[in-house]
Amino acid sequence: MKIIFSAHSLLKLKQRNIIKQKIIQTVKNPDVVLLSLLNRKMAYKKFGKLYLKVVFIEENDKIVIITQYWDEQFNKKI
Repeated sequence: MKIIFSAHSLLKLKQRNIIKQKIIQTVKNPDVVLLSLLNRKMAYKKFGKLYLKVVFIEENDKIVIITQYWDEQFNKKI
């Protein structure tokens, strides 16, 4: 599947100093994927002491990244 970054995601990528490759790795090979609101999914992957949380949607043959951020603990809340 093709991975597309939303404008919001690209902005937050720079603000939060997150490398695109880590987002792609999280979506392609997550530790956990949970369903969220509005047909969104949340992928979690641990890097060192932090979890990268990536919120995305799947549309046809593509994955659209909505946002991403570092989380100190795995958070099951939506």
